[in-house]
Amino acid sequence: MNNTDSRGTQSIDRTIGVLKQVVAHGAHGLTVAELVALSGLERPTMHRIVQALERQGLLKRPTGSKRYVLGDYCRQMAAAFADRADLRTVCEPALKGIADETGNSAFLIARIGYETICLARVVGSYPVQVLTVNVGSRNPLGAGAGGLAILSTLPLAEQNECIRANAKRLRSYGSLTESTLRTLIRETQRREYAIIGHYNVPGVIGIGMVMRNAAGSVMGAITTSSIDSRMTRDDQQAAAISIAKHIASIQSSLDIL
Repeated sequence: MNNTDSRGTQSIDRTIGVLKQVVAHGAHGLTVAELVALSGLERPTMHRIVQALERQGLLKRPTGSKRYVLGDYCRQMAAAFADRADLRTVCEPALKGIADETGNSAFLIARIGYETICLARVVGSYPVQVLTVNVGSRNPLGAGAGGLAILSTLPLAEQNECIRANAKRLRSYGSLTESTLRTLIRETQRREYAIIGHYNVPGVIGIGMVMRNAAGSVMGAITTSSIDSRMTRDDQQAAAISIAKHIASIQSSLDIL
């Protein structure tokens, strides 16, 4: 590779790295100064990158804001991907089956950078439902059952990066600390599904399990949750069995996504 090719590849890598940082920080976005601090790039270089991404519709600054968020072309790309392979459509029968069996609401959770987002929800039949997690709701990775399940599958270095990035936000989740989260990760890895309670929503316990495709890639997580009186140890095990069974029922569809 000659010097020109090397410089071109470096520019592409830097640009994609900037885009990934903005994705990782969700709707909050990042300023140029924050991007400089995160990337280690010089400020003039960062200005050129964000201006190029803005021209292409991949980044934008809301009116009156200095923060860069994903641009409209990112939505178009996401829509094109969804048309090809809609995870929500694939998982809908599983969510309904879990809600029918447990009586509790079931949720489809996906990762976006350092956050999770709720993609779909099916309400259960029990009169008291946990509905504080709406479709589109975002939480720090690890603050809920789905995020904890996903976080537990990541390499240690990536886990640490996510935990550090969310350290300040974790303070808004009751007594959830970095140390507690690391303990929960180890417990999740041991039992192969997540149990987390009282942090995101007081008095509520959630159970979460990741979904993988044939290549072993994590596609997201399915969770169910209820008030603690309906989440005894036996209830937790029954919920985990239900989630595992219904994930298995859609495995062939996950494998082609």
